[in-house]
Amino acid sequence: MTRNLAYDGLRGWLLIIIASNHLFGNFVTQFTRTPLGFVSAAEGFVFLSGFVAYLVYGRLAENKTTLKQKIWQRSFTIYRFHIIAILITFLLVWLFPFFNPVWSDFYNAANWLNAPLQSFVSALFLLEHPGFHDILILYLIPMIFLPFAIMAIKNGKVIFVALASFTVWLLAQFIDAEFLVTPFNQIFSDIKLNVSHFDPFAWQIYFYMGVILSYLKFDKGCTFEFSVAVKVSLLGCIIAMFIVRHWYPELMQPYYVGHGSASLVYQANLLLAAYLIMLLMRKCTWLFTLKYPVFLGQHALPVFAFHCIVIYFLMPATHQFTTQHWYWDVLTCAVFVLLLAIPAKLDALWRARKKLQQRNKSDKNAAEAT
Repeated sequence: MTRNLAYDGLRGWLLIIIASNHLFGNFVTQFTRTPLGFVSAAEGFVFLSGFVAYLVYGRLAENKTTLKQKIWQRSFTIYRFHIIAILITFLLVWLFPFFNPVWSDFYNAANWLNAPLQSFVSALFLLEHPGFHDILILYLIPMIFLPFAIMAIKNGKVIFVALASFTVWLLAQFIDAEFLVTPFNQIFSDIKLNVSHFDPFAWQIYFYMGVILSYLKFDKGCTFEFSVAVKVSLLGCIIAMFIVRHWYPELMQPYYVGHGSASLVYQANLLLAAYLIMLLMRKCTWLFTLKYPVFLGQHALPVFAFHCIVIYFLMPATHQFTTQHWYWDVLTCAVFVLLLAIPAKLDALWRARKKLQQRNKSDKNAAEAT
């Protein structure tokens, strides 16, 4: 299967936007925070992860054992990056306690400053979500169940997968983490339950929306071509959502909570945004195949984990400048985006080394066999 670099490029652009948004400057975020209405790059990242996951793993469906093994290996890799990123972050926080008040408040990391050991154990069970270390969980949780979804889809039960995902989302609207508070406090007496505003059991619907659309595109050959009238209507809906979100915020007040719980408005907006991006990918392919975004997208996991670590120091160190002068905001974002090349390059070198070792091992085994 030939790799479509445009998907890597799109993922790279999403990483660039997420990193820029997390600096919380006053200029760049005017264009990157919610450029298509309600949804942000985070929703797009989870959606694209599901879309690409089906494209990559769907072809393994004939061998159920291999399918489960590959997906769960990937899930464990995501989990490992998540935990290692948290460990490195708070090791640096302990070594260089420059911004403790900011970390405790804005970064929601008071548990780590008060009881790091209990916080670490809680993080192992995905029950401790310090600031910015929550998005990989939104990718990890639905990924664990992906083998069963793929097998069901390949058996013609795509409607069942859609209904199951919607049911989990619906339950998440009424059940939150509050029921865990009492047992959590009994086990971890020195910290408070600290879970993200973003509910992974609600956000899984974004992931499986991507999975199902990937199935429709690659298995069923859907081109999502519509008449001019339908295209104009869909694009008009995006414009309407953008106007409401940015110029008449009082109209969207009831939907503010929808960001964390993946409300129906956000879901509709995400599908519309995905359609617009699809049109752009067809008309402006060059934009999604630029070398740097593609490079970042091909190494998205280490890049994202690296950004979660660096942001703990870069944002508080530069915030007073990025909120006062637009050029400081642009410069800081540019430097941060360039820094993302470090984990991407290291991951590329590690993969090349691993591939060389495997080739040498194969050559050695072949030589011994002869």
